[in-house]
Amino acid sequence: MPLLLLIWNNKRWTLILVLLIYAVFQTWQSNSLTGDLNKANVECKTKVQQEVDKAVRPFKDAEQEAQARAQKAGEDYEQTKETERVRTETITREVQKIVERPVYINTCIDDDGVRLINEAGNTG
Repeated sequence: MPLLLLIWNNKRWTLILVLLIYAVFQTWQSNSLTGDLNKANVECKTKVQQEVDKAVRPFKDAEQEAQARAQKAGEDYEQTKETERVRTETITREVQKIVERPVYINTCIDDDGVRLINEAGNTG
């Protein structure tokens, strides 16, 4: 009975005390629910990431295989190109050496004869 009388005589402070206790309880409950929500979000993101990785894995494997095949094809092309380039350079150099200097220079043969001999030497 003296407790009720104390509460009745101090209505304002009793109300302040009750509201303060209620605010502390609500803050605790809110923080607890926020922590649960954050934990659920992390679990959800992890699960979604795992599913995405599982779904994307075949495409990544196919992409890596395609890149490997493209690399191999590029290397084969470069090897073929190198072989052709060497052959072309050799042919070009031989033709240039033959064309640059005449085969015969002799005063006993006139200019038409020297031209015919040079043409015969270039085609053979």
